[in-house]
Amino acid sequence: MRSLDEFLPTYEAHERHSLSIDAGHDLVDRAVREVTLAEIPVARALFALRSLGRGAAKARVPLIESMLRQGVLLEDAPGEGLVLGITGQFWRLRGSAATDRPRTADEFAAYERPDVAKAVMDLRVLAEGETRSLLTTETRVHVPDPRARRKFSRYWRVVRPFSGLTRILLLRAARRRAETAA
Repeated sequence: MRSLDEFLPTYEAHERHSLSIDAGHDLVDRAVREVTLAEIPVARALFALRSLGRGAAKARVPLIESMLRQGVLLEDAPGEGLVLGITGQFWRLRGSAATDRPRTADEFAAYERPDVAKAVMDLRVLAEGETRSLLTTETRVHVPDPRARRKFSRYWRVVRPFSGLTRILLLRAARRRAETAA
């Protein structure tokens, strides 16, 4: 898989999380792609709160699939992981997703609105032997315009703990799925 530097080399905000799992990398990769919001009740509540009733993600749909409704798949490497991208003014209560949002990886790479944030998130599976894997996630956000960046910074101070919690719970749910299948 390509480095996140190829998708978003400049960023102001980021977070990383990882978790060791007693399962092979193929099982872990499949598990992370199949985790649903029903398996992560706290994340489901946070997504519902964020959507304010505007078509919240369905509980039984894989979380990755729900995220792709607002974003774009930048890279998909079966057995290794995937990279998702999204654009928007996340700090705005309504209208957080850009109406002119990119729909392909090439459009995402070329997207240049200074008042809109670009964010990438990866989920990577690294083999640690035949029956053990490391599942990692990294999120990066870049806001080119200084004024918009200040707005995002205030938003991020409030949201970052919940964003991190959602990712940690996603990793744990994938671990439960993979270790049960192993």
